[in-house]
Amino acid sequence: MSAHIPVPKICEKLKKIDIQICELKYEMELDLRAVDLSKMKVAELRKILDSWGEVCRACIEKTDFVDLIRALAPKHTAASSRTDL
Repeated sequence: MSAHIPVPKICEKLKKIDIQICELKYEMELDLRAVDLSKMKVAELRKILDSWGEVCRACIEKTDFVDLIRALAPKHTAASSRTDL
């Protein structure tokens, strides 16, 4: 990774050792204060809403998703911090 080799090439080399290495995926916890939601893809925005158990039926444009996430963020970020205690 430090040699700036693309991920598919690294995966191709490591497949010889263990084929499952390319299937590993890690979910990172999202910090909504540090992320610019308007630059995220709609699929990623939907994933955030799905993880919260929310659905946006009236969302047509990307800004609709961003506005809904910003409106619901205090409710869901406060709930997650309480469960960590």
